[in-house]
Amino acid sequence: MLAIMAADPSNTFLIRGARIFDGVRVTGTGSVLVVDGRIAAIGRAAAPPGTPVHDGRGKTVLPGLIDGHRHSEPYTAGDLRDALRLGVTTELDLHGEPEVIAAARRRRESLGRTDLADLWSAGWGVKVPGGLPEDDPELPVTPKLGTEDDPDQFVADRFREGSDYLKVFYENGEIFGLPSPTLTPGQLHAVIAAAHRRGRMAIVHATELEQAKTAVHAGADGLAHMFLNPVDDAFIQAIRRGGAFITTTLSTFDCGLGAEELLNDARVRPYLSAAQLAALKNTPNCPPGQPEGELANLRRLHAAGVPIIAGTDAGVGSCAHGATMLAELCYLVRAGMSPAQALTAATATPAEKYRLTDRGRIATGLRADLLLVNGNPAEDVTALREISAIWKNGHPVDRTPDPSTGTATVGQQ
Repeated sequence: MLAIMAADPSNTFLIRGARIFDGVRVTGTGSVLVVDGRIAAIGRAAAPPGTPVHDGRGKTVLPGLIDGHRHSEPYTAGDLRDALRLGVTTELDLHGEPEVIAAARRRRESLGRTDLADLWSAGWGVKVPGGLPEDDPELPVTPKLGTEDDPDQFVADRFREGSDYLKVFYENGEIFGLPSPTLTPGQLHAVIAAAHRRGRMAIVHATELEQAKTAVHAGADGLAHMFLNPVDDAFIQAIRRGGAFITTTLSTFDCGLGAEELLNDARVRPYLSAAQLAALKNTPNCPPGQPEGELANLRRLHAAGVPIIAGTDAGVGSCAHGATMLAELCYLVRAGMSPAQALTAATATPAEKYRLTDRGRIATGLRADLLLVNGNPAEDVTALREISAIWKNGHPVDRTPDPSTGTATVGQQ
């Protein structure tokens, strides 16, 4: 199947009598009219004669999900196909091949039929020689910011390659037992400032609290992971003042428990491709456990009003594109977020923070990236596992999984 097909009239339809979750709250029961791939009317929407009608009774219509942290090196279109088939209509890459960004930009500007999720990307992240993540010997060597390099020029080169935003690795590896060099605080400040001078965001990978504090003080727009040691009041105050968001990636640190649960869920298993199955079975070599420390951090940060974005780290370890979002949202609820707030973390909040102005909400004029699910995920987030229909650009999505073999990219990103 081609990634983009010729435009056709099949992206006009009416969903009638569904519960409507608009990206923030359930607004009631009504209809959603889609015309030429965009939402045209909501509520008591009427459709011209001959418009296809989908029965939404007992179901919920909501925006397509946005995964705030994904990878795939090497890039394969199959990852985006897998994501879309499980309800993730947009993925935000936080370290990947810049060569794919131009084509991704063309796809996300189109309302044509596609079997791929949309992609935004940081391109190659900013890291130092010898720093994490290590280069894969089978992949292109990524650029490094050396002590003699000009940070401003280094950042300019990333945006010249097409990066939509900047990803910065501020990680010394000590918490993983992998001590490695990383940026100096001065370099960190310089690359974030260089991104801001160009009107772009800077997202920082920091898995320890002290590094996260430095990143927030340097002006980071967001943090790419929930960090692994307990937050303190000083950090909460600092991140609230700075306005940065936190991306959760709790599934990265759960030793494969969420993956195992997905594999055993009859609502999910039939839609998994070979690549997704391989990823979910790629259980990390660690004792079984749950990310209780990260859940406690999320609970405190959410209670303090820090913006939360759901992200999976798909493409790493046992995290599969599309599927792992279904486990990640359950972790958000375990951390004290309501199911509706967890859904917002995967729809309206990433759209707002990443300035994706045409998606993430059900509102007139926006792109018709929509899910129709049985039940009410705003009360029980696992209802997302019973998808009745998916539309991308208003076109129906074929949920048949790819039977070809595939493997997951392994490594801490």
